[in-house]
Amino acid sequence: MAAEDKKIRQRNGRFINPWVRKKPKGFKDLLKWLIFSKNVYRQDKIKPVEFTVEKPDFERLESLRRDYIVYLGHSTVLMRTGRKTIITDPVFWNINFIVKRKTRFPIDPGELPRIDCVLISHSHYDHLNTKSIRFLKKRSDPVFVTGPGYEKYLGSLGVTRHVVLDWWEGFDAHGIRITSLPVQHWSKRTLFDTNKMLWSSYLIESEGRKYYWIGDTGYYEGYKAIGERFGPVDVLMAPIGAYEPRWFMADHHVNPEEALQIARDVRARKFIPTHWGTFDLTDEPLWLPVKHLREIYEEGTNPELVILNHGGSHVI
Repeated sequence: MAAEDKKIRQRNGRFINPWVRKKPKGFKDLLKWLIFSKNVYRQDKIKPVEFTVEKPDFERLESLRRDYIVYLGHSTVLMRTGRKTIITDPVFWNINFIVKRKTRFPIDPGELPRIDCVLISHSHYDHLNTKSIRFLKKRSDPVFVTGPGYEKYLGSLGVTRHVVLDWWEGFDAHGIRITSLPVQHWSKRTLFDTNKMLWSSYLIESEGRKYYWIGDTGYYEGYKAIGERFGPVDVLMAPIGAYEPRWFMADHHVNPEEALQIARDVRARKFIPTHWGTFDLTDEPLWLPVKHLREIYEEGTNPELVILNHGGSHVI
């Protein structure tokens, strides 16, 4: 592990992003955004938007006997590789009674394939959903993979199959290697646990292929080092939404331009955008991230762009 990339704990036991030198945004900045900041997209957000939703045909996908990826909305992706099924940041229902899905979950969760492994990127409620965790634990009892700090939370839900990975650490299971890699983000679930759970991304290596999934992140130079060490990546799954206003969001949420830069940094062959069109969390309208990504994308200078509908699948 390179010393400059190693995570650092402060004296109070909270994680930090070691490459960020400026003071992180605080409660006053949050109030400035929510109360005093003018949203330039206000009129655009009034207009109704509806995205195409496909019900994934898992029986057909399984019959192909090939790796596949299904975008289930926001940061929830289902991957089949090495005869194992992996799901990321599962959020099958509304986050709570206030933050509800704007695009429905593409399939009844009970019709999902049996899940072998669950990857958790960080503790924010739109990525770590208690109801969905309980559902998966009862239905499949999969292995949960997180960074440090989630032991008490998952234990309270009865989870016993739990792998804890620090940045750059990995583990092997049935021919699949999963490696935790750094991202620039943060974590919080209560008033008292800010940054006590580490945020991570994951590289999945199976049968000579590499899939890299990022839950949430701001752009930082470390992606070039990840690309040098692990690239080229066959498929990158990275967020493109929840990025406005930039003065408040840039440290922790990439915009479409920065997502494409990550794809180039890690030398991705294909790029599947995630984290769009599901929950209305920030200033930009839900349709803007994908629209803007299409506008700035240029063939030849970027990886192949694969935009999936909610429930859409990509066969490798």
